[in-house]
Amino acid sequence: MNNRKPDSRPDERQFAAFSREMETRMRNLLDLKTQLEKTKTALEDDRQSLQLLHDWYFGGSWLQDRDREEKHPLHQPCGVYSEDGLYNLFEDLETLCESVEETCRDFRQLLDPDTGDGEESRGIVQDGQQSQKQ
Repeated sequence: MNNRKPDSRPDERQFAAFSREMETRMRNLLDLKTQLEKTKTALEDDRQSLQLLHDWYFGGSWLQDRDREEKHPLHQPCGVYSEDGLYNLFEDLETLCESVEETCRDFRQLLDPDTGDGEESRGIVQDGQQSQKQ
């Protein structure tokens, strides 16, 4: 009888396949990081546009401007005066922001499970050990 335990380490082929999979996952996350950086920049860049359109629509002269454009068409793209265009855009952006926030909280919890709810990350996990950010 052989009392020796079977070798549980992967052979070279399995190890190579595992390493390729891990490399692909890392590259996917690097791509995601780039997309998140671009999204953050776009949000910062469009903050003023959102504020101006929101103020004009809800507290400004949008209704009067829309009526004026209907009486004297500008013969140019004027989707901003469509009956529900801006309102629906604001609603869609709000819903999307809520969804992204929820997904980000879940994602952050994977980065640092010790925070519990994904709030204020305290560090990153490296090799199974908590590493404090400086």
